[in-house]
Amino acid sequence: MTMSADPLARARAVAEKRVCTDTVRIYIPGTFDPDTWETTPDIVLWEGVGAVLPDHASDVTVTVQDGQGTPVSKMGRYRMFTPLSAPVPTLEHTVALIASADPDAVGRKWRVQAVERSSAPVLRLTWLTYDTTANGGS
Repeated sequence: MTMSADPLARARAVAEKRVCTDTVRIYIPGTFDPDTWETTPDIVLWEGVGAVLPDHASDVTVTVQDGQGTPVSKMGRYRMFTPLSAPVPTLEHTVALIASADPDAVGRKWRVQAVERSSAPVLRLTWLTYDTTANGGS
């Protein structure tokens, strides 16, 4: 097996194999037409390998005048990794986890929040927000 001379290409191949172990779908959700009572189908932009990981940033504690600390949760933010060959999602897109080693995560949905850019890209990083509305409130 010959390896590419490009170190980023080698890193991409390893990252795609080791990190992108799930199947993700990027799509525009269908819409409900109240006049016809019909829902248009989802428009799938892309489906392929990827990974969705929670962002475990520390919660912020706000101290108010009485000296009590009130935690403000930052939960609900996630990172999605996809190959560079995947299209760049936008704020109108939703992400669904189609297949995963974690069966409880399959079917979960997130809204696209932002896409990172890099001068030395290995994987595409997209920031997501957990969509409680699309996930039955949980």
